[in-house]
Amino acid sequence: MSNISQVHYAVSLESISGHYFRVTQTIHLSTIEDIMVSLPAWIPGSYMIRDFCKNIVKFDVFDANDESLPYEKLDKQSWRITPNSKIINITMLVYAYDLSVRSAYINDEYAFFNGTSLFLRCHGYSGRCSMTLALPDKKQDRWQIATSMPRDNSQSNKYVYLAQDYDELIDHPVLMGEFDIASFRAKGVDFKFVLTGKHKADVERICQDLVAVCEHHLALFDYNIPIDEYWFMTLLCEGGFGGLEHRASTVLQYARNELPTVRQRKTMPDGYRRFLSLCSHEFFHTWHVKRNKPDVFIQLDLSKEVYTEQLWIYEGFTSYVDDLSLVRSKLIEPESYLELLGQNLTRLSRNPGQFKQTVTESSFDAWTRFYQQDASAANNIVSYYAKGAEIALCLDLLIRQETHDEANLFKVMQLLWRQFGSINVGTQIDSINSTIKQHLNIDLGSFFQHALYSTKPLPTEELLRGAGIEVCFRSQCEPGDKGGKSAEKEARVGFGASYEDNSIGVKITQVLESSPAYEAELFVGDVLISVEQWQVSKSKLQSILDDHYDQQYLTMHVLRDGRLVQLNLPVHEAQKDIIYLQTRDPALRDNWLMRPNLS
Repeated sequence: MSNISQVHYAVSLESISGHYFRVTQTIHLSTIEDIMVSLPAWIPGSYMIRDFCKNIVKFDVFDANDESLPYEKLDKQSWRITPNSKIINITMLVYAYDLSVRSAYINDEYAFFNGTSLFLRCHGYSGRCSMTLALPDKKQDRWQIATSMPRDNSQSNKYVYLAQDYDELIDHPVLMGEFDIASFRAKGVDFKFVLTGKHKADVERICQDLVAVCEHHLALFDYNIPIDEYWFMTLLCEGGFGGLEHRASTVLQYARNELPTVRQRKTMPDGYRRFLSLCSHEFFHTWHVKRNKPDVFIQLDLSKEVYTEQLWIYEGFTSYVDDLSLVRSKLIEPESYLELLGQNLTRLSRNPGQFKQTVTESSFDAWTRFYQQDASAANNIVSYYAKGAEIALCLDLLIRQETHDEANLFKVMQLLWRQFGSINVGTQIDSINSTIKQHLNIDLGSFFQHALYSTKPLPTEELLRGAGIEVCFRSQCEPGDKGGKSAEKEARVGFGASYEDNSIGVKITQVLESSPAYEAELFVGDVLISVEQWQVSKSKLQSILDDHYDQQYLTMHVLRDGRLVQLNLPVHEAQKDIIYLQTRDPALRDNWLMRPNLS
């Protein structure tokens, strides 16, 4: 039994220019005994040890009379404190300059933090935690606060918040600063949409479109809706992308110029389509990862890695639904969705790692291999997002086929919610197959064995053909070609390396195995200067290669670590690894894409 009776956290900005938060943690004890506190090493939803403790630049412990108390640092993130009375005050100075959705960040426009970066867990204590926020004196008239954490209405200070336990406390990110807040409502749930800093976004349109997305997800999981308020908090920046799910909110990072303006109201720019898909993805996580979750995630240990083979279910299925919900919500046309699907399949098609690593291995090794990728990643690993989404696509079409359109993957996710997430029971690796077998009376065991534990291709082309869609292949038309569309001009000569502009040529950023670049022993980091004595650039390299399609080898000159190296590039026909989808039967396509949820 814990000797702690109450814990309170007070957060203020120590310095905007220094990027420091000051956190004072007051712990009330029932008995005068040693306690242990620690800071998480990772944040749920982002599977990598981040060692947030490295940002603690000052750590002090005092009693109620402001006298120093003895403590022992046990490891990088844990402390044992010896009290002399029933009150302990811990003060920390925390450096916050990580512009991401995962940590903490302070600039002149706003201050943002996740509780995992600032709040110490009191070991053995499972009771309520309260939090007080203080706005900087010079910002009082312009700054406001955004968080999904409930206010403590028993306190006169409007900036006091209350969480039922530590796990809830760290699952409500906090934003303080200058930002716009808009409100909308969908199926009885109140939503807040937040944009930081200056922007030209058409907020009214964005909120209208988010209503459609949110109503789609809420209708799918209409049994025992777990939220009555939800926050979309968007950290705008010059260029960036990211999202992290929480129990009643999400934090997004997005390029401000990618959001639509009022002048673009009648169009769907690619950047805005991507933003809506990101919002859809993170909101879907409200059910499908925050509540439906692997069994090992029910009681998370944030001090070390927690391994599971199931991330393909949660990120993969969500990656399938995020784009599909846009067409089902009538925000984009079916052909626009097929373009997105073609791009997703292209990413897999051009990834040799899909033939080396299974999707369950990718899930299990996310901590080291997926979240710490190097230049060899494309050759050696597969994304459990992308591969999981392809598995979800196949499952959706397979279930429809086997049940004569009486059920689909959405029906399965509804069943998972009722059987697992809504009652806080974790899933096992076979829970999807078991649910399908029990409730839909079809056995997909052989499909799951193939999809999860082998690297053989999935029956995607055949299943899409049954939905009126033909899978088409072509070679790339330009560097960075994402696929999803047909092209009038295609590359003739294959290269097999990614590159970026350099002052005297192009710098190689990735080399794919079994490609001409790989055979030529071109390395990541090389600066390719010329091909056949013609100086190259990002815009010219492919055309120079194509101009020499009738040769056997091409001479390349490369700068490698200060040395000039001559290499021979074998001339091979460009691989047709770019995918785009074409509708052959609109009725079959729309029966798949547009049919309401099968419940």
